[in-house]
Amino acid sequence: MNSTADRAYIYAKACGIIGKSFVGNRIKRLQDINRLSELDRLIFPNDFVELPEKELLVAFQKKVIARTTHQINQLLKTQPSIPRFIELLVRSYEFADVKLLISALIDKEPQAPSHADLGRFGTVHFDKYPDPKGMFTGTDFEWLLKRLGDNQNELVKLHIELDQHYYSILWNELQKVSSTDIKYIRDIISDEIVLKNILWALRLSYYYHFEKKDIEPLLLDLYDGKYSLSQAARDCLDLPFDQYSAWTNFKYAFLINPEEPGTFWRLDVPHVQRKAALLLYRKARIYFRRSPFSLNTTACFIKLKQFEEDLLISLAEGVSLGLSGREVLSMLEVSQ
Repeated sequence: MNSTADRAYIYAKACGIIGKSFVGNRIKRLQDINRLSELDRLIFPNDFVELPEKELLVAFQKKVIARTTHQINQLLKTQPSIPRFIELLVRSYEFADVKLLISALIDKEPQAPSHADLGRFGTVHFDKYPDPKGMFTGTDFEWLLKRLGDNQNELVKLHIELDQHYYSILWNELQKVSSTDIKYIRDIISDEIVLKNILWALRLSYYYHFEKKDIEPLLLDLYDGKYSLSQAARDCLDLPFDQYSAWTNFKYAFLINPEEPGTFWRLDVPHVQRKAALLLYRKARIYFRRSPFSLNTTACFIKLKQFEEDLLISLAEGVSLGLSGREVLSMLEVSQ
């Protein structure tokens, strides 16, 4: 990926795939979807299946993930050398799949959960399930062998530790690349870590009633220069969940659900998550074309395809519950 010609080709190929993806203005085409079968035919015109709604939802989700990882691999296979941080962006699927895997191990499920096929980027031996040593030895997940047990109460912390491990090594790899070549994706990942910290803090406090002193050690304590990527999460732990005015001066107040006249306000954590996802999507969309012959193009391409994947799966889930495409997109606050 060293020559200008290589990078021009990669940019052109990425633009071609994104141009046919459901991001930007093409999202509007999803508004008229009213049935899951319609969505399946739209996304997979040559591979749609006739199944009962519940089975179709599972099949559709698997196909969407397979479609995304295939398109990412199609772009990356044209590149003679791939930086480790790009590889880690792809392997975010593997880290997510390992969370499901350890849950299955703890629950003693007879079969391993489905997982994304990452081709040459995959490291976990899913075919060795339910043998942890066989699956994890020699991988980035080998440390799990000392942590796995039968305690469901530790599962939340273990999932957070997996995220901590992922973002720590990703952030470390980003520091090794010249800033001009990764300026924009570094900005996105910096925001992503800040937002992950905020969401971890809110979930642990709101849903699991963890104390601040127990949450702080679980945050990703990384720095972008002198700026702490966990400070905003620490700040939000001091704010009440039932007092909107207390959040107005919060640095990330734009993430917070608004106060509606005549109603009792309470923090809506899913609303915060949706706003965080939109922030990262909009940055990736802007930065994708900002420096076309740099590593930013490849990185933003991966982020945009993953956003599309999440959008299509959310739409499928909403439509299967009887909502229209327009209603789901409105709830997600996605129009373009």
